[in-house]
Amino acid sequence: MSEKKAIASNLGIPDLHQVKNPEALGGQEKKLWKKIEPILDELLEELKAKGKIETSYVESKVNHLKSIIENLNMISINNNLLVHIADSIGKARRFVEVVSEFGFTDSSSTHPYVEVSALLSIQNFECFKTLLLFHLRDVDFRAGNFNKTMEKFAQKAWEKLEPYLDNEFRNSLSHGTWAIENKKIVLFKDADLIPFEKLELFQFTIRAKKQNVLYACLFNLIDRKRKEGFFA
Repeated sequence: MSEKKAIASNLGIPDLHQVKNPEALGGQEKKLWKKIEPILDELLEELKAKGKIETSYVESKVNHLKSIIENLNMISINNNLLVHIADSIGKARRFVEVVSEFGFTDSSSTHPYVEVSALLSIQNFECFKTLLLFHLRDVDFRAGNFNKTMEKFAQKAWEKLEPYLDNEFRNSLSHGTWAIENKKIVLFKDADLIPFEKLELFQFTIRAKKQNVLYACLFNLIDRKRKEGFFA
């Protein structure tokens, strides 16, 4: 039996330490999950109708995908650890006291949370595209052409899904056109440096979580449909 056929029947993608059950999410995240899940399902069905769903996988590529997912998983774990530092004033103060021994100040010790949160948002956004493209065949696999690929092979579902991909937010973070000014995260579209968003930390967190939910929902859906034989 060839390597591809052996892997096709058992695509063993590891579980994530991310929420895969919408019932365990917060109220707004749960609403978002329930909105996008049927759209993602429709997208996969439309892609399958066009003959674009892959049914066999090379073992080495599956292992690479696992590594990418585990990388995202570790970023998520680190992000959660940093988030919970602020669970109480006492806990936050103790953290500042400890890290001050290594040169961090009260101000600079808050930056790692924003930095990791920004990286996590970018990774979720890009891994969403990678995870979907990985399960397709005979398409352009370049992430930079993701939108064009979806428009070409799943136009109806893509029109519904595209508004949920926060491209301006992603581009600002990934292109480095963002800054922290007066305790707010300021986002710019380009090097003209005209702000299009000024976010409080909690607003930034909410914005980032939306992309996290998008990825987690796709992961959950693909995992379920794989068990149902969709990719066989």
